[in-house]
Amino acid sequence: MKEPLEFALSSLKDSLPFVWAEEIWLMGVWKNSPKSQSIARSMPELQPGFLAVKHPLFAEDVYGSPYSIYSYTPDPLVSANDNLTNVYKQIHEWNKKLILDFVPNHMAIDSPLIESDPHLFLIATDSVSAKNSFLHANGNRYVHGRDPYFDGWTDTIQWDFSNPDVEKKHIQILKEIAKVCDGVRCDMAMLLLPDVFEKTHEKKSVYDWKRVIDTVRQNYPNFKFYAEAYWGMENRLLDLGFDATYDKSFYDTLKENQFHFISQSLNENTKLSKIRFLENHDEERAKHQFGENSHTYFSLLSFSECILLFHEGQNLGLTKKIPVQMIQTDPENSNQVTEMYYKRAMKTITKRNSSSMFYQPNYIEFNGSAVFTRAIQTGDETELILWNETNKKVSGWIPFQEGIQFQSILTDLVSGVEFPQTKSEEGIYFKLNPNQAQWFIF
Repeated sequence: MKEPLEFALSSLKDSLPFVWAEEIWLMGVWKNSPKSQSIARSMPELQPGFLAVKHPLFAEDVYGSPYSIYSYTPDPLVSANDNLTNVYKQIHEWNKKLILDFVPNHMAIDSPLIESDPHLFLIATDSVSAKNSFLHANGNRYVHGRDPYFDGWTDTIQWDFSNPDVEKKHIQILKEIAKVCDGVRCDMAMLLLPDVFEKTHEKKSVYDWKRVIDTVRQNYPNFKFYAEAYWGMENRLLDLGFDATYDKSFYDTLKENQFHFISQSLNENTKLSKIRFLENHDEERAKHQFGENSHTYFSLLSFSECILLFHEGQNLGLTKKIPVQMIQTDPENSNQVTEMYYKRAMKTITKRNSSSMFYQPNYIEFNGSAVFTRAIQTGDETELILWNETNKKVSGWIPFQEGIQFQSILTDLVSGVEFPQTKSEEGIYFKLNPNQAQWFIF
């Protein structure tokens, strides 16, 4: 008999994003907190977000935060067998790898670990405000999990990284997780860095990410560690052994239309150490945030040497951000133009393989304006992207070169428009509006 999650994955396995992806990150797999659920259902500030995606709203639509983890065992909605072995095997049968969440900064305020290991969590001092702490049934007042810039998450309890036993406990948890997946996405990984922890909680941390990662890899040498990271902490985490980190700065340049910095980032050789995205569970939907530019920006990301994070529903052009506490929402109609764009884009990207050649980005000058170009060669096909990073229209000719020869019709994968070509010794004629990209296959 199939587990609930196996049924869900079976319905997705033939979808284009699933076929295209190499790794599947499943959020909300671990056992959820009953206390987090009741807090989410009663917090007034969360209700507008819930009502924006579900009306009428019922209590059972809200399940609690997947980042307030009760225990690192599968939630009953995911598995009735208390393990993920069958799901892990199924993912591998589909030639994919499975990535799961590890939330290193905190646990749920009702986690059984507080009863069994009360000394591993941060006890509040007199300087900690009431809103950032809570009184546990064991008589201790503990600190909520938090970062240095905001008040605590009221459904969580903070690990005490000044206690060396916390690191040992994390290694134990991670070794258990590594039995049923290929890697972890570490939530807010920079909060464990000694200076960040001290800034937040005024205590010295003895936690060492490098030691944790190296110890886990003694038993699981190919296990991946991905870091959600901000505030310029990315390189520090890479140096400590993480395989890749979020590149939030790239996302921010897209939001702010900072074309020069977008171009600069696309020129970097990141060695697949950066995780780039147009949307995720913390950000607005790409279609809502970027509109039609979302097609241009995904095309640029497709020519970037990075780990590309793709969010469920992004290919449908959905615009409503779903709060992480919800498990039921009203259906939303897909955007047919966006859906067709992603079909073209993903069909092309899926053809790429380990022997595909990414040529260094180049700029072609036309009337004082630079057009960004980059090519990718896979077998006997060459992909070429052109992007106008200026605020004015640009037109000109791309000279014929190796892999780019005359074709009577060129189809732009971004817009889907076909361009009949007149043979000319000057090459291929193009015309681009500001911030427009065109993506061709030769």
